[in-house]
Amino acid sequence: MQVRYDPTADRVLWQLRTLGGDLFALWLTRRMLRQLWPHLTRLVVLAGVAGQDALLLPEARQMLADAARSRSLAGADFSTPFNPTAAALPLGPLPLLPVAIDLGPGRQGRGLALAAREADGRHLRLELSADLANGLLRLLEQALAGSDWGILEPAAEATDAAEPPAPARPIVLN
Repeated sequence: MQVRYDPTADRVLWQLRTLGGDLFALWLTRRMLRQLWPHLTRLVVLAGVAGQDALLLPEARQMLADAARSRSLAGADFSTPFNPTAAALPLGPLPLLPVAIDLGPGRQGRGLALAAREADGRHLRLELSADLANGLLRLLEQALAGSDWGILEPAAEATDAAEPPAPARPIVLN
């Protein structure tokens, strides 16, 4: 997976390669990321602490949320350049430019479920493990740091893990 800010387009390009070599690409606009960011950070933190009994105590929830944000990503390689060569382009040659993104917890409250759709009907549905969701969050943080959008907030305020988890229903952003 690769996430990078493109200053010419003033958008963030998110590219994903499957194990089979299929390449999926999405443009994320400033407007979409402004809406997406607080929900995404909260869901990624919750995915990282799902099933922890300590969620009953607000102090323990905050400690687990901090640990989830800072945990290392076993098996993640942030130094190898992304290979954009594709075996296939299931969405076609142009990146998806979503008008809406549905976010929610993955199956059984683990990970992250994401569905992005364009106005013309092209769409992409993904389910990311907690580690992949955390990796996506880190890559987005790096891309946003290179933009001048001012979206990044202090992590504790963005996720507010001291509150109980929201119901397991999708968040629709458009």
